[in-house]
Amino acid sequence: MLLVSTATIFVASQVAKKVYRYYLDFKRSGTPETNNNDSSCNEVLSIKNREINDVIVFSDDVVRHTIRVAPNKDLTICESRELNCFKLIKYIKSARETLDVCMYLITSSEIAEQIIRLGQKHVLVRIIVDSDMAFTPPSQIRKLKEYSFIQVQTSKKSILMHHKFCVVDGPRAIARKCVLKAYAEKLNVNPQPTKTYVKPPIRNKQINGFVMSGSLNWSTQAMVSNHESVIVTSHSNIVGKFEKEFESLWVENDPALMTTTK
Repeated sequence: MLLVSTATIFVASQVAKKVYRYYLDFKRSGTPETNNNDSSCNEVLSIKNREINDVIVFSDDVVRHTIRVAPNKDLTICESRELNCFKLIKYIKSARETLDVCMYLITSSEIAEQIIRLGQKHVLVRIIVDSDMAFTPPSQIRKLKEYSFIQVQTSKKSILMHHKFCVVDGPRAIARKCVLKAYAEKLNVNPQPTKTYVKPPIRNKQINGFVMSGSLNWSTQAMVSNHESVIVTSHSNIVGKFEKEFESLWVENDPALMTTTK
């Protein structure tokens, strides 16, 4: 019995170490340690180069990973809904310039917090939500509207706004941000004479945008309890179509853009 208890404690401690390293590696790289024989576990969260074709499935069917904890001993652990939530948020927080969200409802406080942090990092955020659900508890829209750097609009159309998608760093949105930035700089020109300084040309790296769309509302209920799916892709034609749909719903009221479009 003593030998069995000692062996059990040893295996448990090794498992704990492996699980800890698993989560630590996942946080650092976004890519969990997986069994190479399981093709479903080899998806790489390729945010660095933004060549993305991914599916996040919130289901009771979990992804299994095999790790070695002792000689001739394997332990299978599962990728849970919590890790899928982590992956979803990782995509959201990867926004570098713009985030356009078109969502039936947003009730997840964790996602709302990530949106606020993006705005604080000068990511231009626009959100469209259905007018009937915008301020129904536990909606996070009232909280998000408290921040001036987050623009929120409710759908003005009479039909139900049931979209569930977001566009991260879409080319149209980035072009819009550049126009607004140039307009703001023009308004802030210092009238006093200063020494002329020629800025060196800035080589902007092209940012590949991507879209996330599926059945998932950004709600804790959906992520924890429902069967949901989200497709993530950087395919330019698909991103363009979702950007076009967002622009058809967004009511532009920025003076810089209103003057440039006349």
